[in-house]
Amino acid sequence: MSIISRVIEFLFPPACPICGAPVKTHGELCGDCWSCFDWIDGPHCARCGYPFPDGYEPDANAMCPVCAAGKSDLEYVRAACIYDDMSRSVMLPFKHGGRIKFARFMSRAMIWAMRDIDISPDLVMPVPLANRRLFQRGYNQATLLSREIARAYGVPIDFDSVHRKYRPNMGHKTHAQRHEHIRGVFNVMCPDKIRGKKILLVDDVMTSGATFDELARVLRRAGAAEIYGVVFCRVVRAE
Repeated sequence: MSIISRVIEFLFPPACPICGAPVKTHGELCGDCWSCFDWIDGPHCARCGYPFPDGYEPDANAMCPVCAAGKSDLEYVRAACIYDDMSRSVMLPFKHGGRIKFARFMSRAMIWAMRDIDISPDLVMPVPLANRRLFQRGYNQATLLSREIARAYGVPIDFDSVHRKYRPNMGHKTHAQRHEHIRGVFNVMCPDKIRGKKILLVDDVMTSGATFDELARVLRRAGAAEIYGVVFCRVVRAE
């Protein structure tokens, strides 16, 4: 550790970004806050990472009905935790309230979520925001999450190969309505940067998978070789 880093550590000792309790390193959660999240660490779909019900003991290659039917457009998807009251209390302030300090522990959790898949992406692509929404919010939360993930894989971040058209939020639309609503919002502007590449898509939350599916569709059309996805949290239907 450099002298400057030691001075910074002394003046600003590491603290849990949620509750402020002392921790060993910056961006790390304390044990109490870590235990409040419903981390996806049990049996799950080998392809999309959807957690299987408690008590179900599948083999390592078991897939959920959607993936088994060949309806997934990505090679792999992983999520760090389930979308619930705890993850929502972090994700919404991070996304809409400027609490960008959460990005470090969220992205580290996302890297942890990919521990069981062997991938070697050529680039990391944060899911694009429409310019109007980017102007309103001031930042793309997916880009903030992408930084540490790209660093972990030693690959660049692609910010500008895909543009997104503005459309109102999907709100409480059904699964089918979400897929229809987002159809055609993404345009590949730089196909030469996409062709033949293995791409890791990054977003904060996954509800129906419509965003990943549509983005993967246009990337495939542009010649992408493989497409993966990772999010911090995902919606899981009650069993």
